[in-house]
Order: sequence, then structure tokens, then C-alpha cells
Amino acid sequence: MQGSPDPARLVVEMSGSHRFILDYLTEEVLARQPPAVQEFLLKTSILDRFTSELCDAVTGRADSAALIDYLIAANLFLVPQDHTGTWYRYHRLFAELLQTQLRRRYPSLIARLHQHASH
Repeated sequence: MQGSPDPARLVVEMSGSHRFILDYLTEEVLARQPPAVQEFLLKTSILDRFTSELCDAVTGRADSAALIDYLIAANLFLVPQDHTGTWYRYHRLFAELLQTQLRRRYPSLIARLHQHASH
């Protein structure tokens, strides 16, 4: 942004498709997570917002509450949606990255994840 002639416009134009943001999030955030956390993030990225119970249903896990606590403690782009700490969502850019990675790594799994979420 420092070298940009119009930093305000650059901020407005930034999206998850911006190569530098994607590279940073992929290499410095996602890749540094344990495999189980990466899998959880990718599978739950199909959800616009979520609770631990909804994450359990989508992922087939029983420890989503603990994983959400880990994500909060690690400051991994989790945005609370209520004052009780029940509903969350991923930061929009992070969610976009996760969804892109999900499509690359597990394309055949996406329909089944949506099916689990709908139940």
C-alpha cells in the first residue's frame, strides 16, 4: 500500500483473489496449522455462519467446540456473530481462501458437506 498512488482505492479493490493476500493466507496461516485443523477449516468453509454443533454435523467430528476455541485463541480470522459466543463466521477473505482450497483438494466432497449441513 505504501507504494500505491491511491491506497484507499487499493483497499477497496482488495479481495480474496488478490494474489498477495491469498499467498499470505495460504503460506503463513493455513499451511502452518495441524492437518486436523486444516481439514476442519476447509470442511466448515461451506458455512456462511456456524455453531459448534453445526460444525460437528458437517465434519462428522465431536470436538468442534474445542476446535473453535483453538481458532479463537490462535486469532484465525473467526468473527463472533452474537454476544454469547454461539455463532461464528470466518473473515470474508479467509473464507474465500478456504473455499478455494476445498475445491482444489476435495472437489467431490463439497456436495456431501452441504448435504450434512442441510440435515
